[in-house]
Amino acid sequence: MMIPGRYRALLLVVTAACGSEPISPPPGGVTTFVLQSAGGDGQRGPAATDLPVALSVRLSSGGVPVAGAQVAWTITGGGTGAATSTTDATGLATNSVRLGPPGTIEVTARSDRQSSTTFTLQAVAASGNPVLVGEVAIPPQYGIHDSYVRDGIAFVSAWNTGIIIYDVGDGRAGGSPSKPQEVGRLITSDNGVPGGAAVHNAWWFHNPNGEKRYLFIGQEGPATLFSTSSGDIHVVDVSDLRNPREVAFLKIPGAGAHNFWMDEASQTLYAAYYNGGVVALDVSGTLTGDLTSRIRTRVTPGGPGNTFVWGVQLSGGVLWANDIVSGLWALDPVTLATRAGGNNVPERWGSDLWIHGSYGYTGTWGGTARGGTGYGDAIKIWSLAGGPVLVDSLIVADVRTISDLQVTDDGRWLVVTTERLAGQGIRVYDLANPTKPVLRGFTGVATGLHTGTVAAIGGRTYVFAAKNPAAPALQIYDITP
Repeated sequence: MMIPGRYRALLLVVTAACGSEPISPPPGGVTTFVLQSAGGDGQRGPAATDLPVALSVRLSSGGVPVAGAQVAWTITGGGTGAATSTTDATGLATNSVRLGPPGTIEVTARSDRQSSTTFTLQAVAASGNPVLVGEVAIPPQYGIHDSYVRDGIAFVSAWNTGIIIYDVGDGRAGGSPSKPQEVGRLITSDNGVPGGAAVHNAWWFHNPNGEKRYLFIGQEGPATLFSTSSGDIHVVDVSDLRNPREVAFLKIPGAGAHNFWMDEASQTLYAAYYNGGVVALDVSGTLTGDLTSRIRTRVTPGGPGNTFVWGVQLSGGVLWANDIVSGLWALDPVTLATRAGGNNVPERWGSDLWIHGSYGYTGTWGGTARGGTGYGDAIKIWSLAGGPVLVDSLIVADVRTISDLQVTDDGRWLVVTTERLAGQGIRVYDLANPTKPVLRGFTGVATGLHTGTVAAIGGRTYVFAAKNPAAPALQIYDITP
């Protein structure tokens, strides 16, 4: 993405070297010290902010880690960090760096052995708008649909390219939000669904006993809006993130999986199944083969012909479901019986939802009327006390799809991604008054952003967004205030 001319890039070059006692050379030979970058390279962020991932280097000699060595870091021309650090038992030394003002600086460290390595970083002037800090091209086999980020690992749903796993701050591959590093990938089976793997969304399951074994993947097959759909849930064993293995699946004839949510404490997966309604699935224990027998219960909240569920979320002891046709529902999480809501958004089609505390936010698409040609779609704002009560409709001009939305964990910001027409891109709203979101910042994206996932990494807040064809990409934005 081109940075406006008024923003100057900060190029930070770091050269690090060994300052330890020399290792005795082998007889007739010379000891060679090698200092290599181990992580943090290529980071980009707003000026005068801390990098989310520390710079790290690894010192070795003859392939053997050198422990207890002093690595000197000298930063000139702006930016701050440690002057020295010491290698650990694995030969690793780190330095947490704070970017300086927009400009260019060089940071150099040398030893008599001339061991060195170089990092390239950037800082851009902060404007209050979301700042693009990273981008990864995705093959145009549709491209990217969604992402799931947890514990510094990003699972990118890349349609027929499969699921791609990146280190974005976990440390295992030296990745960061600005420079994701691939860890592994897998193309799940089509399971007889036309269109291929069609990897749409994912959830990394952390069960109550501490296992992080399974990744649940939604497959989105061909569909006819409001009537039929297809696509299965695929279960992948990610005990070894570098070598994921598909182990189980759930197929519901005549219906297709869309977004889902997990109650990890009760080991229940709740899936939106479009015309198939909402499904509650037992995911405890070892998962293998066909999971049909594990369906706990299922409901079509709007009834036949009035159900096409986009997404679900468990919050406050209620399972909330947003239906494209019949609006926002409150369901009992055990029985899936209707508690309240439904048939409450007559003028637009529904999309994503996010619940935070006593308020909910849902997206819409289709213009000012179902099937109409008017411009501007709405963020629906709900009071949840006693059931969903619509309190306002925030019109977003010059867009035709409010595709995804999420509230940050602290409840301060509402992040919205939009598509189609001049207003497409990413928006951040201030929720000081949760019933009256106020636009804090906007960054336009020419092809629009289909989804956006909020994640906290290294003390900063990022949005991992799906930039759609013709040039699909995973885009990462820093939205830290």
